[in-house]
Amino acid sequence: MKSLRNLSIKLKTSLSISVYILAVLVGSILFTVYNFQERLLEDRIKSLEENVKNLSESYKDKIIVKNLEKIDELVGFLKSIKSVKNVFILDKNETVIGSTDLEYLGKLESNFPKKDLQKIEYNLSVDGEPVGKVVVLYDIKEIKQDIINDIKKIIYPLSLIVGFIIVASFLGTFFISTVLVNPLIKLKESILNLFWTGFYNLKEAVEFKPKTKSDVICVKGITEKCWLGSKNGKEILFSLGEKSIKECPKCEVFSKLSGDEIDNLTYSFYMMLSSLNDYINKLEEAYKERETLSCMAAMGEMSAKIAHEIKNALYSISNAANYIKNNANDEIIKEFGKIIKEESYRLNDMTVSFLNFSKLIEPKFSQEDLNEVIKNSIGLLIYDCEDYGIKVDLKLDNNLPKTFIDQNLIKQVLVNLILNSIDAIREKNTENPIIKISTEYLRNKDKIRLTVEDNGIGIKEENKGKIFKPFFTTKPKGTGLGLPMVYKIIFLHGGTVNVESVYGKYTKFIIEIPVDRSGKDV
Repeated sequence: MKSLRNLSIKLKTSLSISVYILAVLVGSILFTVYNFQERLLEDRIKSLEENVKNLSESYKDKIIVKNLEKIDELVGFLKSIKSVKNVFILDKNETVIGSTDLEYLGKLESNFPKKDLQKIEYNLSVDGEPVGKVVVLYDIKEIKQDIINDIKKIIYPLSLIVGFIIVASFLGTFFISTVLVNPLIKLKESILNLFWTGFYNLKEAVEFKPKTKSDVICVKGITEKCWLGSKNGKEILFSLGEKSIKECPKCEVFSKLSGDEIDNLTYSFYMMLSSLNDYINKLEEAYKERETLSCMAAMGEMSAKIAHEIKNALYSISNAANYIKNNANDEIIKEFGKIIKEESYRLNDMTVSFLNFSKLIEPKFSQEDLNEVIKNSIGLLIYDCEDYGIKVDLKLDNNLPKTFIDQNLIKQVLVNLILNSIDAIREKNTENPIIKISTEYLRNKDKIRLTVEDNGIGIKEENKGKIFKPFFTTKPKGTGLGLPMVYKIIFLHGGTVNVESVYGKYTKFIIEIPVDRSGKDV
């Protein structure tokens, strides 16, 4: 039994079905042979009786006139029939006038041999008057043996056919089992790969082809197209996240497209991965938010204690530097005074930025058209872009719904991102420099996606996790507060900020903010 348990499902299924078919075939053959044997026995006895009758009738006249030559001929014909052992021809007085054993001639029927034989009696008559009788003794065992021998001749080729059927059924079942089990094997491999890779790149574990040639509309309305019937079904599935496992199993279209139980299990696993990916993203966002908020809180406490003192000191240093610059006769001293004054101003600007960043911002939300806010923000920097030959490409969704935002804060976000793009393009000295800004309504999430992309220098891989941390900067004169401020503002809008970048090629910031803020704290 242990060896059977260790066999694969394909072998177990093939063996089980083959044994079942063998049992059915053998049972059917045995049942048929038994009934066929009984019927053949009856037929052969009837045939024997018919032969006795026909031969007796044909020699009836010879028996009446006691033509011994013809009577012996009749006895010979009857004796030549297989399984016939004794033949007796009797006259109307029941005296033997012909027999296979001459010793019984002239004797009565009561003297016939008592053997384990079956008897056939045929009475001859003319116009109702008995004129004689024919008695034939035959061996029924011999008839049965002949029948068995005949059946054996049939069973041999029948056994070959049964053997062929068993082999064909085993191979056919093994092939079908392989086709049915392959999705389960792939599913098992996908699960193991997830553990080996530490649940990174969950999308790579999802592999399926569209169930229809043309796109299918999502009747639930959680997305535009059903992910099972779309070429980019994987992207649609992972955009749904936990909605897929909550809504899709209830959908009639999904039930029709999801196929049999094994396919259904596979798609359920894919929906689980989509939900898991959604939860992992939320955990990462929560971790980033917690880290950022902790940093903000720490800076708020620190800034409240030192910012005032720094500003007073900078004011005194700046005035002293200005006095030195205006009253000193030595040109070197004047130059140093100028440097002190400029650096004081720079340090003062940094302190102001630091104070602004650490302040508790209270957004003033109103229902606005984000596309108009973007156009107004670009208008503030369009001349800077023209000075450096940078093209601004706008792809704004005309069907964008109005959303609750603080337009001044969103302008600050856009200005920060565009200025960063300008600096990145200048650092790379890009040919055909371009900044792409686009909006898109994500109906399934009820969110607006805003992207700002440039073909500048990009961000190094090791710096991607640091760019939203305060005071981290790669610019010689940067404060490291621009992107943290962007993150903070979008966070206050209940949104998310993500970045995609390849160093030396491009950078894309992806912002998603909810359309409806009803029931949310401001």
